[in-house]
Amino acid sequence: MRKIGIIGLGHIGRLLAHDLVATDKVDQLVLIDQNDELVVGLKADLENAQTALSTRTEIILQDYAALKNADILVTAFGDSSLLEKQQMAELTRNGKAVREIAPQVKQSGFDGIVLNISDPNEAITAYLQQQLALPTKQVIGIGTTIDTARMRQAVAKAAELSSQNVSGFVYGQHNGEKIFAWSTVTVNGQDLDKSINGHHLDQNQLRITADLDNWYTFKGLGYNASAVVTWILQMISTILGNGELSASVAIYQPRYSGYVSFPTLLNRNGQGHPLLLNLYPVEEAAVKTAANAIQQQLTILQQGGKTND
Repeated sequence: MRKIGIIGLGHIGRLLAHDLVATDKVDQLVLIDQNDELVVGLKADLENAQTALSTRTEIILQDYAALKNADILVTAFGDSSLLEKQQMAELTRNGKAVREIAPQVKQSGFDGIVLNISDPNEAITAYLQQQLALPTKQVIGIGTTIDTARMRQAVAKAAELSSQNVSGFVYGQHNGEKIFAWSTVTVNGQDLDKSINGHHLDQNQLRITADLDNWYTFKGLGYNASAVVTWILQMISTILGNGELSASVAIYQPRYSGYVSFPTLLNRNGQGHPLLLNLYPVEEAAVKTAANAIQQQLTILQQGGKTND
């Protein structure tokens, strides 16, 4: 039986719940949020939607104990509107949320895979892993997955090709020190310094284009949801299946003694083997800088936890 829990039912949590039900990716879905009326309303809405489906998902509300035998727990709490004031404005708020939910998740006996969407993603993922006391390979953040997708799309548009023709990754820290690792980027196997489909691609302009996609989405909607949910669904399918998926996710990287967004193979056990690609020295130095910044944020979270004890 495929069982998934979602904690936090904002824009992303609600859309994810809908898509899991509508695409028959889950048999039991546990929904948890601080707003009881929201959860009850969402259940009614999803059950109404199931009248058009030939499949059936059992929906369980506000029950941490039901997470005991869940395969995957998605943490999606947060308030993206805070980002209008400060880039890392969600750090303290979401750290507090981790301290509130972690004891209840631990008490349930949950031992599955955690996929964290909450920001700042790498630091909150690291804090979740510490508070839940799960092996690092089982606690993963979405990290720079969407940043990587935007970068590939920017390259593809400039080269007038499909993004499926582009490989490469963004490392570091989502909503922080992002490293567009151009050393890893190829188009149909060609490096970016070559003429690609008759185009000479400007790396600075490519980065601007990728960042503008994020700006347009946030400016117009106030949040990112569709791309995040689509990639999380891909990760869920991989974990519940027998395949592998390469993505730049927030993982524990021993090389940096902490969590950082790094290209990795995901599989049914969670984190598989990191993809150890050769970076330019300046890129490697930037990843270390990002890892240090994440560690500083984690220290703030840890101190906040002691203050509240």
